[in-house]
Amino acid sequence: MLDEFMTQDEAMSALLASVFSGAIGSLKGKGVGYALIEATPTTFSYLSYYLKQLTEAIFAATGHHLTSSTRFTDGALSISYRVTVQERSDVVYVLQPRHHGSVASMDAFMTLILSKVNSQVLPVPPAYPIPGEKKRQEATGMGRKITRLILGVIASSVYPRLTHEERLIFVRKMALAFQACWRIQLPEDYLIGELIAATTDGRVVLKIGPDRHCSLSSPFRSIREYLRAYIRSPFLALEKQQGVEDYKERFLERIKDFVENRMRNIPAIVEDVPIVAMHADMGLHNVIFVSSAPYASLHRIIETLFRKLVPNGFGLEYSHAEELREAFWNAIPEWERWNRSEAARVFLDWYRFGLFTKPEWRPRDLSEDEKQQFWCENIRVVEGILKKYS
Repeated sequence: MLDEFMTQDEAMSALLASVFSGAIGSLKGKGVGYALIEATPTTFSYLSYYLKQLTEAIFAATGHHLTSSTRFTDGALSISYRVTVQERSDVVYVLQPRHHGSVASMDAFMTLILSKVNSQVLPVPPAYPIPGEKKRQEATGMGRKITRLILGVIASSVYPRLTHEERLIFVRKMALAFQACWRIQLPEDYLIGELIAATTDGRVVLKIGPDRHCSLSSPFRSIREYLRAYIRSPFLALEKQQGVEDYKERFLERIKDFVENRMRNIPAIVEDVPIVAMHADMGLHNVIFVSSAPYASLHRIIETLFRKLVPNGFGLEYSHAEELREAFWNAIPEWERWNRSEAARVFLDWYRFGLFTKPEWRPRDLSEDEKQQFWCENIRVVEGILKKYS
């Protein structure tokens, strides 16, 4: 038994030492990639991946011959490699080994967006499907996604430094991008879950399967059913969570009673909220198309346009934040009306309860004032819903 926990760097070194020892097979002719999947106060979970025959994958998808490949960036759910080829010096590809989500579905979605949506409103890089990749991912658990590299700067690194006038321009463009996604035609049976795309006879067909992004399982036929599952999920995680004893001592039993006995009281008016094709991660750092859900469930992502980023909950608002909100919603008046509706307001009451039920781990070296502030949004939202609906 270790006397103390490893640091993240020490855990990564231990993982690579094990892999390079040959304990899980020969590394001859291979490289090793890795990415941090999850970190908790007591564990680190890594994805380790053999970089074997990148040349074959690039050639199968593009017909081009690989010249070089370098590790590009690590995301939460994938590793990225920057690839150059012999035939096109002006083209750079990005190859991502992905353990999460169906690569074939992602490729089909990107094809759909490129064909149906104005690229000036919702720009999407070209995708290059690898023949047979769907069966390969089903067999191995690891998919490979290839797209064109789009040069530029990640918005999250620039947005906090923009002037107010620049932010106004940016949020209007973001609003139009959200609206373009929300207008995608869903299957006639409007279930709530993961949108799955497949190409059949040259046509992209959508269906709705179990929600995996939030691990909520079966497609839901009502918004109230969806909200109950959405709230129950962080509650179950809170029961198991360590390192937040002060919070659990104050709220766990009250939340448990509410989840078990009060969620049948979700008002029927929430069923009026439109169900749309949704960017599940269209924050300033990323764009991924993966699900169908009530449009208002993007509340947290949209709010990042108006608030500073903090480790737990919503940060302080930017100066003139109300002008930014007005610019966003006024750019899409059809949705601005929905956003002012009683249905959306009630939905957000319950959705935010699920959002803030489980707090982030609080560092131990904070001052007393910092400790009080760290969970203040969790406490405000949870106390509010418990008082209002109990």
